[in-house]
Amino acid sequence: MRSTFFEKNIQYQIEIDGEIWSQGQNISGELRLRNMSTSVVSLKSINLTIAHGVKKLMKEKNELGWEIHENLILKKNISLSNEKEESFKWSLNLKTDCPITDKNGGLFLLFGDENVLSKGGRIDLKIKLHPLLQNFLQTFTTQFRFLEKYQKRKDDWTEVKLLPPESKEFPNLDSVICRIRIKKEKIEVNYSFKMKGIRRSGQQMKITKKNREFIQTIEKQHYLLPGGFPNRICFRENIDLALNTARPEVIF
Repeated sequence: MRSTFFEKNIQYQIEIDGEIWSQGQNISGELRLRNMSTSVVSLKSINLTIAHGVKKLMKEKNELGWEIHENLILKKNISLSNEKEESFKWSLNLKTDCPITDKNGGLFLLFGDENVLSKGGRIDLKIKLHPLLQNFLQTFTTQFRFLEKYQKRKDDWTEVKLLPPESKEFPNLDSVICRIRIKKEKIEVNYSFKMKGIRRSGQQMKITKKNREFIQTIEKQHYLLPGGFPNRICFRENIDLALNTARPEVIF
């Protein structure tokens, strides 16, 4: 992936290795600067910043519209004479709980001088859910036959909506809102089960709705097998335990 940006007679050309990344993955590349003027150009610093942006707030470049996640100063107090070039190899690590890309926004790589937030170049980074969490959700859909409706960022979590299968096992369950992340090498899952029921109001029967909550924390030694492979048995057992919250005590 490549992008070019001009500011103060400096041409910034950035190259990034890859097109799509997952949470926790490394992003690397090279930034080249070239002085396009006939005189010396001095800059206070060369910056790379990973920041989250919301699409509806990005019609105009505004420092207040960015939520900074990572910042790297490649060099301070740099001077480039006429036609001189300088290049910088760089590398940044995404956090395991960084925001994924959804329809509302996502992470961007901003590059430029000290005013990078307001005047720098920018590249839209396509970020997917961490591979371990993808395996967790795949267990949900294949082993328990739930249907995934969406993934989106919600505060410091990834929120996933799942619909239950048509079965006697979950007669009162409308949906599951699952907030999930890896933080400090632990998988954290907050389930919100959207339940329905029936109650009498005078001479009428009305459908009621309520939420049931369940919270899990899974340690690394349980969710990883030797060699770094995901422990699907662990995932299945934890999901099954959480689903007991939504199962009726008696199934007819």
